[in-house]
Amino acid sequence: MEIINVKVPNGTKGKLRRVNPNLSALIREQIERLLEHKAGGDQSMYDRTAHLCGIVKGGPGDMASSKEYLKQYGKKRAH
Repeated sequence: MEIINVKVPNGTKGKLRRVNPNLSALIREQIERLLEHKAGGDQSMYDRTAHLCGIVKGGPGDMASSKEYLKQYGKKRAH
């Protein structure tokens, strides 16, 4: 195991001990969470937002499957 020393503002150690008396374990857990979060950067947008799919009820249907909706994009606009 490697050792890392950090400097923190006065009073931080006491505040952290109130969260978890085992400071080493607390800091290791938080570093692991940070690294896991950063590793998620190579996930697709769907993977990162999958928990949001289907949460909105009563909205319009899928516009991409509506031929009437898509027809307006095939027309040329006169300038």
